[in-house]
Formats: sequence, structure tokens, C-alpha cells
Amino acid sequence: MANKKGNNTNDETYYVWVGGSCDYGRKERAGGGAYIVEQNGKETGRYVTSDLGTTEFRMMLTVMIHAMETLDANSTIVFMTNVSYLQNFDKTPNEKTANADLIAQCIATKERHLSVSLKIVSYHKYAQLPETHEMAHKAMLGRR
Repeated sequence: MANKKGNNTNDETYYVWVGGSCDYGRKERAGGGAYIVEQNGKETGRYVTSDLGTTEFRMMLTVMIHAMETLDANSTIVFMTNVSYLQNFDKTPNEKTANADLIAQCIATKERHLSVSLKIVSYHKYAQLPETHEMAHKAMLGRR
């Protein structure tokens, strides 16, 4: 598990720090999502994306899907975030579920791994979360 500095104590596990940003106040409503991957206490990858006409929640689910599609099959992934909304990433959606399409894709993509979980952590306790937010924010601004 990741310690306060974000270092990992389990060599086999990917820790994926997920953040997002959205500009609800603008008509084009740009959103961005980003992640930082750590394994064995070292950063092993980054990813950022953005789009118009979306929300930060959609973008964060999108980067989670990207991580599950990109990281080694049959691996263990722990998503680290401060966004409690993402706890539903693997709960079967119904007709009232927001972002049901992306949640269904998360569920399907999760199957290629041994284990995928999500841990809610304090935003200000780990440097990776403000960093992913800033990455997503810059990508979002670039979409305007």
C-alpha cells in the first residue's frame, strides 16, 4: 500500500492516482482527467486527456478505463483518489445511473485484472492528487 509519501510497499501492485477538473461555468464545459501510476515506490507512467461538453467525473472514469486497458493484464490495481463519486466505478448501473456507459466499460475492463479496487484518501495528504488535478486542469484549459 502507498505510504504518506506515495511510496509503495507491494512490488506487484499498481497504484494509480486519479484526478480531474471541469469548467462548469463556461458554455463549452471542458473537462479533463489524469493519472499517475506508481509501482514499487516509483512512478512508472502518466496519462492525461480532456474533452469538451463533459464533466470531470466522466473524464476521471475515462482515465480509469485507460489505466485498466493499458496496465499489465492479470495485475492488481489500486486507484487512489479523493473523489467519492468514483466508488461506483464497478457497481452495476441502472437506468438512473449517471455515466452508466463508462461504468459498464469499467466493469468489463476490470475483468482482465486479478484485482481492481479504489481507495478514498485525503487530497492534501498526498502530492500526487494535486498534481493529477493540475495536469487535468491544464489539459482542460487547452481545450477551450
